[in-house]
Amino acid sequence: MSRARRTPGPWRTARRRAAAADRQDAPRPAAAAGDPALGDPALGDPPRRVLFDAYWWDRGPFSNRSVQRALIHHWHERFPQDELVLAVRGGEGAVPSDLPPGARTIGTRLYPHALSNAVELGRLARTVHADVVVAHNYTPVGRVPAVTFVHDVMFRDHPEWFSRTERAYFAPMIPLLRAADAVATSSRTEADRIEGRSGRPVTPVGLGVPRTLTDAVPRPPAGIDPGLPFALCVGRLNVRKNLEAVLRAVPLSARLGPEAPLLVVGGAEHSGVAPDLPPGTDALLASGAVRLLGAIDDAELAWLYSRAAVTAFLSRDEGFGLPVLEATHFGSPLVLADTPVFRELADGLARFVPLDAPSGDVAAALDVAWGTTPDAVLRERLLARYEWDRVVERLRGLVP
Repeated sequence: MSRARRTPGPWRTARRRAAAADRQDAPRPAAAAGDPALGDPALGDPPRRVLFDAYWWDRGPFSNRSVQRALIHHWHERFPQDELVLAVRGGEGAVPSDLPPGARTIGTRLYPHALSNAVELGRLARTVHADVVVAHNYTPVGRVPAVTFVHDVMFRDHPEWFSRTERAYFAPMIPLLRAADAVATSSRTEADRIEGRSGRPVTPVGLGVPRTLTDAVPRPPAGIDPGLPFALCVGRLNVRKNLEAVLRAVPLSARLGPEAPLLVVGGAEHSGVAPDLPPGTDALLASGAVRLLGAIDDAELAWLYSRAAVTAFLSRDEGFGLPVLEATHFGSPLVLADTPVFRELADGLARFVPLDAPSGDVAAALDVAWGTTPDAVLRERLLARYEWDRVVERLRGLVP
């Protein structure tokens, strides 16, 4: 509440500050011959100096960190001629971990992310003489080329899923898109929503399974018997993820129970409005038919995906739905909510249940999918369509 009341002043001054910085008009220095930081033009594409929004590089919502890190690492590998500069949180003393080779950093000071991007990124781009800024959600204002990747704007369609503070924090996202040279998102479904809300053309570029997950050495979470059969749910504990629909199905399933539990991965941090768990949840937890694992690491998540008898993801809405792609990579059968974005991702590959399906129907879908093998052709087609090299190629193609 207090943060929402304090932010309007800086928002109103953002354009004035950016315009003042513009007047400095600092020229970009010429590259020295053979400068490895500027790449080898013989590689084909002209080299670019790219300032990346890396606000969530080391802390913040897990999904944000995962996407930012994967995007930047794969950009470096796919376009080694580009010079990468990461705008990281914490000022000049910030020492981020796991940087791509040759990348350098510049610190941001403002909080929250929205204010930092709008006010600071344009100035930092001029400081490092960047050719373009690649931002997440919030576009820098001022005279700087910018490509903005928007994760989703469902807060406009479903404000009831978000707290008042969250809604105030997200509010500048759509107006700031007017300053972007190009707008991208993960799915065609989400692109349609952003276009409808902003009036801007939006390019879907996809997402990919993080390499930290695919390369992890699988390890069972603490307290989980390696021989235990189980169903899996992955996602933050909030009302949008619709965990309660799966919980209501557990007592009606012929498969699920204390000897074959539902394992739930995810925490409540950065999660919005909490879910209303159905009556009987305490009894399910006490019996062991449902186990809440909280936040786990990539090795544990890889183990769970690769051994789950079925993965259920009944989220009411998503911009993309990365767990669908992750579960598919590891070969887990899927039961999904019948929503447009999930149809876009996994039509023909998953079993779908309506959002308002009776609990018995959800239980039946879980039982039918239990232990099955996804169609190999459709699985490979999905994974080939959504891989990080293709994502960064599409995104770099938007650079002005």
